[in-house]
Amino acid sequence: MKFLGPIVEKSESFIIGEIFRTSKNSLIYIAKDDREINDIYSKLLWLLPNKKILIYKAWDQIPYDNISPSKEIQTSRLNTLNYLNTYKEEQKILLTTVNAIIQKTIPKKILNEYFLNIVTNTKLNLSNLISSLIRLGYERTSIVRDKSEFAIRGSIIDIFLPQYKSPFRIDLFDNDIESIFEFDPITQKRTTKTSVENIILSPSSELIIDDKNLEIFRSKFRTNFDNYRKSQVYELFSNSGFPAGGEQYLPLFHDNMDTLFDYCENYHLLLQNDVLDLANERIENLNDFYDARIQSNDKFYLKPEFLFIDSHSFKNNIKLFETTTLSLFKNENTTPLSIKKINNISSIRKEIDFNFIKKFFEINLKNKKIVICCNSKGSLEKVSKILFDNIHIRAKKISNFYEITNNAIFITSLKIEESLEFNDVLFINEKTIFGYTFAVKSSQKNNKQKFVFEELNKLSQGSLLVHSDYGICRFNNIKKINLNDSVHDCLELEFADSQKLFLPVENLSYVTKYGNDDETSISLDKLGASSWQKRKAEAKKKIKDAAKKLIKIASKRLESKSYQINTNHTEYDKFCSTFPFVETDDQLNAINDVINDFEKDTPSDRLIVGDVAFGKTEVIIRALFLAAKSKVQSIVFVPTTLLSRQHYNNFIKRFNLFDIKVAEVSRLISQKEKNEIYKECAEGNIDILIGTHALLSDKLSFKKLGLIIYDEEQKLGTIQKEKFKEIAPNAHVLALSATPIPRTLSMSLSGIRDLSLILTAPYERLAVRSYVTKFDTVTISEAIKREIYGRRNGVYYVTPRKKDIPFIEEFLKENLPDIKYVVTHGQLAPAILESRISKFYNQEVPLMVSTNIIENGLDLPHVNTIIVHRSNLFSLAALYQLKGRVGRSSKRGYAYITFKENELKDNGKKRLSIINTSDALGSGFNIASQDLDMRGGGSIIGEEQSGFIREIGTELYHQLLEEEIIFQKQKKLSNDDKNINNFQPVIKIPEEIYIPDDYIDDLDLRLSIYKRISNVTDYQELSNLSIEFADRFGAIPKPLDNLFNLIELKILCISYNIEQLEFSRKGIVIGFYKNNPTNPEKLLSLTLNKNDHYSLRPDQKIFYDFRGYLNENRFNLAKKIITQIS
Repeated sequence: MKFLGPIVEKSESFIIGEIFRTSKNSLIYIAKDDREINDIYSKLLWLLPNKKILIYKAWDQIPYDNISPSKEIQTSRLNTLNYLNTYKEEQKILLTTVNAIIQKTIPKKILNEYFLNIVTNTKLNLSNLISSLIRLGYERTSIVRDKSEFAIRGSIIDIFLPQYKSPFRIDLFDNDIESIFEFDPITQKRTTKTSVENIILSPSSELIIDDKNLEIFRSKFRTNFDNYRKSQVYELFSNSGFPAGGEQYLPLFHDNMDTLFDYCENYHLLLQNDVLDLANERIENLNDFYDARIQSNDKFYLKPEFLFIDSHSFKNNIKLFETTTLSLFKNENTTPLSIKKINNISSIRKEIDFNFIKKFFEINLKNKKIVICCNSKGSLEKVSKILFDNIHIRAKKISNFYEITNNAIFITSLKIEESLEFNDVLFINEKTIFGYTFAVKSSQKNNKQKFVFEELNKLSQGSLLVHSDYGICRFNNIKKINLNDSVHDCLELEFADSQKLFLPVENLSYVTKYGNDDETSISLDKLGASSWQKRKAEAKKKIKDAAKKLIKIASKRLESKSYQINTNHTEYDKFCSTFPFVETDDQLNAINDVINDFEKDTPSDRLIVGDVAFGKTEVIIRALFLAAKSKVQSIVFVPTTLLSRQHYNNFIKRFNLFDIKVAEVSRLISQKEKNEIYKECAEGNIDILIGTHALLSDKLSFKKLGLIIYDEEQKLGTIQKEKFKEIAPNAHVLALSATPIPRTLSMSLSGIRDLSLILTAPYERLAVRSYVTKFDTVTISEAIKREIYGRRNGVYYVTPRKKDIPFIEEFLKENLPDIKYVVTHGQLAPAILESRISKFYNQEVPLMVSTNIIENGLDLPHVNTIIVHRSNLFSLAALYQLKGRVGRSSKRGYAYITFKENELKDNGKKRLSIINTSDALGSGFNIASQDLDMRGGGSIIGEEQSGFIREIGTELYHQLLEEEIIFQKQKKLSNDDKNINNFQPVIKIPEEIYIPDDYIDDLDLRLSIYKRISNVTDYQELSNLSIEFADRFGAIPKPLDNLFNLIELKILCISYNIEQLEFSRKGIVIGFYKNNPTNPEKLLSLTLNKNDHYSLRPDQKIFYDFRGYLNENRFNLAKKIITQIS
């Protein structure tokens, strides 16, 4: 064994690169955790371009938890093992962790059976493929959105392989694979223009079950557990089921298990000098986890030695390899390394001394090479320009290590935490040279159109709908009805007294989704009854008033001139460098949106929507900095005292260095302090004021308020928010939300507010794993112990009601007497509340029992498990917010969503089911839309969450409001409403119009497609849909092509004011909306010509006579006639 040292922290990637370049063998590096290997991997891509670098991580769930590892982790592990097994002779680097390498895995000899290569221009047996996909753990769905899903529609196969970022669409011609394209899981459209040659179909689970290994499992389970008949796990596996966390029984499905060491013969092993200690600690923890489970009522858990190697085996395996150990310290056995840390040559607190920087470069260039490492391509350009402009140094741009040649100054895009000297090369980051890193603008455009809010309007069987003419009804099914001597797909709508209405699919725009939490209490309307029209008229009247108010507020703000904010402040880059994380492109886009708003003369109103812990706060922090440095005051309005205090503490840390004064008003602040703050604000001495509803005090005034921020705005009242706009009509407004309420979404989608989306998870962020279960003493006790003792992190224990806290305290005292905790709720005295929160914040106590006051905005990276008590009493959005309180660092977060079985009702079950399946990062949009589905929405202008909206349904309300806003704007501009068409043409044409069942077999998807088609308003959109459907589902069948033609006719009719177009046996009847043809002179000329086909009927309708025969396509004929008469 060889020892190298002392090493510089974070220099491992450079050492790995050097050892790899001077060796002929492949190399394994054992890191302490996933974060370390992610960091090393990103650097090795630059140090060793075109070399194969593999990652092998441990399962991402806590051992012996009944939760399965994520599909992505399992597939990644299997792909790595397959590569190691297939390309044995290729020199490569394998990065793994202590936790991963001690875990046993699938035997090498059977691994190849699990992989399938799909190649273009080869034959494919579809039934065999379906069987293979199901066996390999894929789920068949109607539409592919998530990893490990597949869908088959005729000759089209969609599949989302977990190892890829996008799903693939395989197009078959008979049994031949014609093409394989990537597509977007949201829009369902192709994202590449050329077909890929092949894809590797890999398992989505490490536990692949077939008849042979199921028998092995049954035999080995019976051998290890005498009372196996009582095991639910045994029962489920035996009956083709799959228990949650079933992967932990993997060793029982094979005769023996291999280790990662078995896949890596003749590799060079590189590790830190504390690896053995880390391995021993991990193995000890595994034994503790196992013992805790065995002490519970469930005895059917495998001993650690089944799935993990022990300390003795770990040591013996290491001895089989050529090993190099890295040490932070130097001793007699250590071979010295030519590596050292470089200290900063500038400070963030002082002006940059360019003469000193120039001397530093000149001295070191005599015998060394210098590589300036920039955080991004954007900052690379900025650094290059600064160095040339100030000290006339032109650094040579390089893209990897091999481009470093003789002594010179190079510049590259490579993120390094510390500057270091390695051999004869200096690797220097921006911070070392300038004292800080540079802010950059994202080069990527934020494509709002990418998001199809289709899910908001998704129809499903049995759901309540609202027919715009007849009222509330229930959707039963799609039925084929014979209309006009042809077959049409129609929605069967049920009204009161079992009355039925069959609505042709081309008229789906007549119906909207009702959307309510408790649909059982809603009465259906009677067909043709006047009560519906009265309710709708009353709603329209209120909507008209609402629209006027919205436009009035918007107009007042548009007429105001915003305060000038300097977006190019000299200290902005320095300030941005104090952000300790890597910005995502979405974050940068949102920041750029805000900067662009500031550069305009009119006050902006922008909504920033991003999932919990996706970095929305950093966007407002940078906005606040620019405003403060421009002598413009800002307020940050938040819903809770806890969030107010957290923002205050964080802002103080970020702003103090830059002479920006921050203050807070909440119930934690005494009245005397508040009075002083009010005085300071009025004089303009406070730059940023954070607060709860205390900000609404009439005593508060500002000298120059130019920026208003609402954080977690879904929790803030509309009236209160509008008050600030009235106080400061020329202020820019920024609102943040993870789960926007309908009012927020509707205003943004209607164009009343601008919208920025932050949809990308921060670097290294892992999705929180949810575990929905009835309250169980053992499960919750173990979850708390593992987090506090095992991972040394904090725990939230949240209940919806204060009166449940004594129950939780009793549970903790009985089961976890040694764990200290604090209790917090909204009714505590301010001083006590602050003291208890501070203890938890400072990690003096590891557990906080709380009501849902922690729901909004709390950001404590050391808290990574949350227990939610009586979760069925929380709304869906609230549960999602609570779940987002953990997993806010690079560590996996766990959410235990518990309930009392006797309290669980249908909607509670639905909520918990949704939250359990929303494990993917960025699920906030889906949660918001499903929460809207379940409970309906509120008024876009007022406080009410029910009232007349309940009368007409959420979707119709927002639709009518949007129409009214457009109408009022047009009316204001043109002062007349004659040109505003507000009708739906009735077209009756004897052609088959439907989507065949064998073209789209899923009813919900078919409905969704019908809805999209019926809402088309222009020819380009219709053409795009036709192309998209051909790509997604295959060649367009004739009945669907007829539907497209019918919608084209509909668009044509609306543009020429035609309300009726009806085919009969003898001809076509054409009627105009309000008897108002667009070209009456031409019409009269045609009808007065007795030799022509046209005649004018007494009811002012036009009749086109076939003259005994029809030998032309009906759709083409109808288009030709409309063109002739218009």
